Amino acid sequence: MEIKVSENLIMRSRTLADAREIFELVDNNREHLRKWLLWVDDTKSAERVENSIKNSRRKDERNDGAILAVVYEGRFIGTVGLKNIDRVNDCAEVGYWLGEEWTGRGIMTSCVRSLTDYCFTELGLNSVYISIADANQKSRAVPERLGFTLEGVLRERKKLHGVYYDEVIYGMTKKKWEYKV
Repeated sequence: MEIKVSENLIMRSRTLADAREIFELVDNNREHLRKWLLWVDDTKSAERVENSIKNSRRKDERNDGAILAVVYEGRFIGTVGLKNIDRVNDCAEVGYWLGEEWTGRGIMTSCVRSLTDYCFTELGLNSVYISIADANQKSRAVPERLGFTLEGVLRERKKLHGVYYDEVIYGMTKKKWEYKV
């Protein structure tokens, strides 16, 4: 799968050949990523990343999810993905991360915009949602810029490194997206 976001930016399926580059990005951004992503501590080698890619491919084959590489000017800079694709209710969750050097440039906002378009036009979904720890202001800015609705707060729902955070849920429906676009 490949989605062209702009002239220099694409989202594409990860391959086993990407494992070393992905691991190096995670390893070089451990402190930046670790605060909000528990899997960072378990990402100790390129082999672990290969296993993650294999597991992701199985979900992709079952239409249960997809994690895409975010590639800017030929460089892997993060991921964006769909989790928990629910074909009964036509909805899915979007998740994402970027290496610190790439944050604050509007890259992830563009990627989530393109992925949301893809969800509604290609996958036929009716809604997408994004779940974020309330204190993660940079991540929260993405759905807010795109006009997602803050649908609810689950109190002390996310436990990250021994600290409980409220979980905020942002949602977008196909009808609202089409009206907005």
